Order: sequence, then C-alpha cells, then structure tokens
Amino acid sequence: MNRYTKEQLLFYLRKLSSELKKSPTIKDMNKKKRFPSAATYVKRFGSWNNSLRKAGLKINLRKKHSKNELIENLKLLAKELGRIPKTTDLKNKKWIASSSTYRKHFGSWKKALKSSGLVKSKTVNLKSFR
Repeated sequence: MNRYTKEQLLFYLRKLSSELKKSPTIKDMNKKKRFPSAATYVKRFGSWNNSLRKAGLKINLRKKHSKNELIENLKLLAKELGRIPKTTDLKNKKWIASSSTYRKHFGSWKKALKSSGLVKSKTVNLKSFR
C-alpha cells in the first residue's frame, strides 16, 4: 500500500492540472495510471474540492440541472441515437448530465426514462390474475 505525503499528493494534483490546463475532476484523476486515486485525496483532505484548494487550484463547481432540462436532454439523446438511451450512452457526452445526476433527480434511471416519455409505465391488471 502506497502512503503518500500531503506534499506528494499536492504535487500529483498540480502536475495533472498542468497537463490538462484546468483543475482536474475526480474522473480525470482516476484515469491516470500511477497517480494516487481520487479516493486517496478525499480521505486525506476531506473532499475533492478541499484537495484542489490545498493545491491552489480552482474548485470544480457542480452545475444545477432542472428536471425539464434533464428531460429535454434525454429526448435529444434518444433522437440522436435512434433508440432509448442506456446509462452507458451518457459517459462520453459532455453536453448531458451523468447517469448519477438522473438517478438523484428521478430516483432511478428507469424513472427518468418514464418521466421523459421514452418508456411507458407498465400497469398490471390484477383482475387478470384471478
């Protein structure tokens, strides 16, 4: 198990920032082989943004998404793909929120799709089971 000093962690964070020419995100850090994981930074500094502050970097601000914006973007993605989107379709799209954002707003991916009108709710007629 590697035990990094705070100075080493800050060095890697600044190095990655220099390579990217921006403050790194958790995803950016976790993509780098032979660099400490983002979880190491969170454990040591309390949060990712605290790590960025300690390194003298700008913090990454979360974008606030409205439900309407999320729904419209899902519909656009479905149109672009020609099918109902899967969570994996969101990964390399910069213009659409992550699947975790959809889960936070709607409770699940399936509920987000239903709210967008991309899938129909299946109702069960209990009388048919008698």
